Amino acid sequence: MEGLSSITHIGQEIYRDDVEVSFPSLQELSMRDFPLLQQWASLDGKETFPRLRKLILNNCPRLISVPHFTSLEHLELRRCSSTVLNCIKHTTLLSTLAIEGFSSFSHIRIRRLTSLTLLSIRWCQDLPLLSEELQNLVALEVLEISDCHSVTALPGNVMEGLKSLQDLSIENCSSLASISLGLQQLSAFKHLTIMYCPSLAALPDNLDNLPALVSLAIVGCPLIEFLPDGIKHVTTLRSLEIRSCPGLKDLPEWLDSLTSLRAFAISDCRNLKSLPVAVRCLTKLHHLTIQDCPHLQRRCRRDIGEDWWKIAHIPRTHIFSSQSVN
Repeated sequence: MEGLSSITHIGQEIYRDDVEVSFPSLQELSMRDFPLLQQWASLDGKETFPRLRKLILNNCPRLISVPHFTSLEHLELRRCSSTVLNCIKHTTLLSTLAIEGFSSFSHIRIRRLTSLTLLSIRWCQDLPLLSEELQNLVALEVLEISDCHSVTALPGNVMEGLKSLQDLSIENCSSLASISLGLQQLSAFKHLTIMYCPSLAALPDNLDNLPALVSLAIVGCPLIEFLPDGIKHVTTLRSLEIRSCPGLKDLPEWLDSLTSLRAFAISDCRNLKSLPVAVRCLTKLHHLTIQDCPHLQRRCRRDIGEDWWKIAHIPRTHIFSSQSVN
């Protein structure tokens, strides 16, 4: 349903009186652009939407009341009142929750959604208030935070209790200046992506608390000048991507500690002067990409570059400038 801009209430008239169950087969429902809608009534004494698995509410800013959805597994709320989430009760099966455009988290109760495996938060404010709400999400595997420009820090207590977390993605948070992963080991954690955070000056120091980390991507973080020493203890790392980090001038000699590294991509790091000798010791490295790094491109020219001998053993090397491609 879309664009019913004058509706303020969805009443019991949408349900049939002559049946015990209303909308018995409906599994997916999307409602978009209901700017005046305030209440969506339940049907007293009868079951409604028993098989509804996926619900999308987009631009329903005044909606404060919705029916019970006992089988709901996937919920997306975009530009809605935070009250809606608290009205969705008995959602013991809810595994995916996407929230977008919430101005405040002060009234949100996510902690009771203990079956969540994926939580996506975008264009939201007041995220520091969210840390306590994440404590009970023991099944959460994927956490995505993007376009939350008022967030200045991601404290360590946000991660505490997320024992099943495998994937953390932080993207386009312009004020984010620090990230902490907490003190405990996140033994299931595999993927960390940090993109377009121009205020972030350093990566978390305790990356060694991620003993199962497989991929690390750092993109669009101009203030980052070095890779933290904690990474050298992450011997499970298979993929490392560093892109658009002009503050980075050197790569550490301990890179040879990354004995499982198979793919390494460096792009638009124009102040990176040379590759460390340690690259020569990365015997499992099969893919190396160097793009828009003028110093490295010159030094890594096939057969004649000063650093070519460091990468000659790598089966697949791609060294180029995007300007020359265009």
